[in-house]
Amino acid sequence: MGRRFCVRCGRVESEDTPIINGLCPECFIKERYLIKLPHKFSITVCSGCGSLYIKGKWVYVGFDENEIIRYYISNALIKRDTVYPEATDVSIDEVNYAPDRTLVKVSATVGGVRLSQELITEVVIRRRLCPRCIKIKTGSYEALIQIRYEGGNVDRELERKILNHLSRFGRLIESISEVKSVKDGLDIKVLNQGVARQVANIIKREFGAKITQSWEDAGYVSGKRHSKLTISLRLPALRRGDIIEVGNDLNVVDDVSKGRLVIRRLKDWKIIKLSYEELWSLGFRRLSLKDYSLVNGKILNYEGGEAVVQEVTSGAIYYVRLPVLKDLGSDVTLLIYKGKAYLLR
Repeated sequence: MGRRFCVRCGRVESEDTPIINGLCPECFIKERYLIKLPHKFSITVCSGCGSLYIKGKWVYVGFDENEIIRYYISNALIKRDTVYPEATDVSIDEVNYAPDRTLVKVSATVGGVRLSQELITEVVIRRRLCPRCIKIKTGSYEALIQIRYEGGNVDRELERKILNHLSRFGRLIESISEVKSVKDGLDIKVLNQGVARQVANIIKREFGAKITQSWEDAGYVSGKRHSKLTISLRLPALRRGDIIEVGNDLNVVDDVSKGRLVIRRLKDWKIIKLSYEELWSLGFRRLSLKDYSLVNGKILNYEGGEAVVQEVTSGAIYYVRLPVLKDLGSDVTLLIYKGKAYLLR
């Protein structure tokens, strides 16, 4: 059997020159097509965030014009009637945009051979604001997340940790229109109520927040009553070494980790592990330095099951029931709360 040859240029088929439908690869590209592109087409891009309007919705692709055009061609122009009938695995490999001349490099497999082709087209980029950017520009929002603190002590460092943690969730962050530090916490305006709930749940899981929701009448939109959502997040904002009152018991926080904490009950030094949900259900209050005092002392003696502790600076004597036995002369730190002394360390 004779070898096949290209009917256009006469090249004989070889390992390096396969014949595809009677043509060598070079002639196939000249005579046929991999995809058909319009000589000119237009796309709409948001001038604020770079999102592309495609198939009735806005899609964030990035600010790079070449990548935006590549995405549009791949998702809107590659169709059954624009692709060569036998071509498979069609891809847009490269786009070089210029206002009056855009080069598009495309590749596809035909007859088991991978082929590449360069096409020239004109792309008109029309720019306008997407609905999200319009809302941001006008200060509009659908939900307000209010971050506040149990006990009222504002923790700006914790706020930075929260915002840093949220930055990992890129698609959610895109729906946040404003973050504002206020006197008693942090306010986050969100463009979408569903996203606001997701953000609130992320903060709850990571930082132990307690969530409450309320709605505010925002008038009518398209003839229907519209309400804005307010999500109140109350944070325990606990750190290692904090003193908290749970029920009638005084405790010191020994450890804080994701979603859980370890506390030590001062009256008997019992270690208690709690989830934040359990802590909220029990009820707690974080004490400030105004609520208690710390004194350093030495153990002088034991009387009636209590340690006799003398304060180092004033010489005052305290009688303390110790949860652990310590040697005479040991240095201790006492916590004085409501007239009662507890061994802290």
